[in-house]
Amino acid sequence: MGRMGRLTLDKFKETMPVTAPAIQDKQFWYRDVSMMFVQYRTDADAIQRILPEGLELQDDPVAVVTIADYHFSTFGPYPETILAIPCLLDGEAVSYTHYLFTNQEAPLIAGREIWGYAKKLAHIEIINQSEQTMGIVERPKGNRILTAIMRTVDNVPGDGFAAAPSISLKMIPDAEPNGNRGQAISQLVRTEYNIAPVVATDGLTEMWTGPGSLVYEAQTANDPWHELPVREVMACTFGKFNFYLPKGKVIKTY
Repeated sequence: MGRMGRLTLDKFKETMPVTAPAIQDKQFWYRDVSMMFVQYRTDADAIQRILPEGLELQDDPVAVVTIADYHFSTFGPYPETILAIPCLLDGEAVSYTHYLFTNQEAPLIAGREIWGYAKKLAHIEIINQSEQTMGIVERPKGNRILTAIMRTVDNVPGDGFAAAPSISLKMIPDAEPNGNRGQAISQLVRTEYNIAPVVATDGLTEMWTGPGSLVYEAQTANDPWHELPVREVMACTFGKFNFYLPKGKVIKTY
């Protein structure tokens, strides 16, 4: 008899490679996070085309672009951009994360493999110049997907601030061409965020709102963020935050 391998299922680590996982199996903490949010009104038909079965469009068709710089996280420092859609799950307000960009390996792998966050690599910057804050996203670098600009004017109280539960569509293709309609896993995953604005020594939150704009520039078929067109910018917010990212919960299997 030949010499059989001894690596059994009980010895597998949480992610691949199973003997040297690409990401840790611990809590995921974030500190000193800079985040810029642009909430805008878009088209209801455009949202319905991309909203997964089981989620319901709100009366007001709204999307939110978030551009973040995670100065410290247990994945290491990295930037991220998110296109999310406020919607309803059995009457509860939630946020469906449709597109995400980052520029680092560990959060990309973790996002896709654990929560089903559809992350790709991109060039992301938050620039503070004069009295304005600007977020830019390019993919590939030099091809500008979006530009968001705002002015920080009014402080936002932290009372009652909370992020809606995040809903993601986790899809992993099957290794066999005809297996399970081409998908090994198709799930809706719910994740609860415990996010809070940083409070300065004077008692004010480090969270500010003001006038701003959002422009989708390169209308590329590979990254069609522009398919949720900007009809009206409703609110722009910039702030500093701390939060903890827990594991999610599968709420629907397709």
